[in-house]
Parts: sequence; structure tokens; C-alpha cells
Amino acid sequence: MIPMLFRINLERKDKRPVRLWLPLFLVWLVIIPFAVCFGPLLLVAAWAVKRRGRGKIVLFAYPLLLSALWALSGLAVEIEGENTTVSLKFI
Repeated sequence: MIPMLFRINLERKDKRPVRLWLPLFLVWLVIIPFAVCFGPLLLVAAWAVKRRGRGKIVLFAYPLLLSALWALSGLAVEIEGENTTVSLKFI
């Protein structure tokens, strides 16, 4: 499933932690119409470079992009320094 939220935790010594929740579904609502509009252009580009043997690469760009977006769900990254800890998570 495509991640719908992005959580950022910033914990610093001697200070209150900062927690941000960013709604990614609003970003997807903006990106999806552009993807739909550029879909036919992608097909034309794949047809144009078909003779060079690169048509399949161009044609599979959307499925590869979507599979990368689906793989982001559940990704968690933690970065620790001397005084701060940053935690990033796609939910």
C-alpha cells in the first residue's frame, strides 16, 4: 500500500522532542493527475525509442515508480548523533 503518513521525530538532549506528522495522501492527490496526463506521453516516447531497443525501459518506468512507492510503506530510518536523534517513518 502507498504510504499515507510521514512521521518525523526529533529528540534533543535537554529539550522537548519535536514530532511532526505529514499527510502524504495530500501529495498523492496532487501527483496522480500529473501521472495520468503524462501516461500517453510516456507511450509515445516508448514508441519513438522502440527502434533503438530502449522502448521497454521507457514503457516500464511507471510500474517501476509505483513499485518503489509501494515499497516505501513501513520504511523507518533512525539517525543518531551526540545530542540528537532523528527518526523518519513512512506509515
